Amino acid sequence: MTEQSAFAKTEKKAKSAVPSVEKAFDILELLAGAEDGLTMNEMVDALGRTMGEIYRIVVYLTERGFLAQNPETSRYALTLKLFELSHRHDPTERLIARAVPILERIAALTEQSCHLGVLNRDNVLVLASVQSPRPAGYSVRTGALFSVDRTSSGHVILAFAKAAQQNRYIERLDKSAHADVRERLKRIAARGYEDTPSTMIEGVRNLCVPVFDSRGIAAAITSGYISQSDLSTSAEETLATLRRSAVELSQSLGFRMAESGLEAILLH
Repeated sequence: MTEQSAFAKTEKKAKSAVPSVEKAFDILELLAGAEDGLTMNEMVDALGRTMGEIYRIVVYLTERGFLAQNPETSRYALTLKLFELSHRHDPTERLIARAVPILERIAALTEQSCHLGVLNRDNVLVLASVQSPRPAGYSVRTGALFSVDRTSSGHVILAFAKAAQQNRYIERLDKSAHADVRERLKRIAARGYEDTPSTMIEGVRNLCVPVFDSRGIAAAITSGYISQSDLSTSAEETLATLRRSAVELSQSLGFRMAESGLEAILLH
């Protein structure tokens, strides 16, 4: 068999396998909305397919434990297997596992510390932190909890959150702060990052960028930039590294840049 014919055969096999996968997902999604399950004939009618198209797939999904058939009614229903699979890898653990190598690379390239923060009600929780490789520097410890109003991380996350979540946060603030906070969130959303002096440590410049997953905004990466003698990177270069790294992390978490409408903001 020639290389070309082997490739053609492989390509044909791959193409022929896709419809089966599509049908399997159609069946799973259909049964997810059928509380009492459905018979094979009811699935055929609901999906607009023939018995021959779905019979083997239903049997296979049943053999794999994703479906179960009631022997009395012949109805098929979802089992808890999908639920079990979705909880085998905790989203927070996955986020940390993907983020730490990227944070370590940021610290090595910029000689600045950096950390990953998530919203925890009205606070920002630091899930992971990497110190600067320099002998002296500023860093935030893993597990630290800060009030959102004192952090860039919290405002960057809120800037890309849904309007309802933004409004809930703002309404809990003193009315005199409402306009300023709304303007800050609007500015961050337009720029795709925040670059501002720290409100907690003098001489520290907060460079903060958003991290997304398949559901939307998930976290923020912040570098507490400190200007020191003989640094190899400027604040602007550090920010550029943060932005590229955040996009890389987001895509590894299932974020689809082109579909989000944020491509121009996050990559400009």
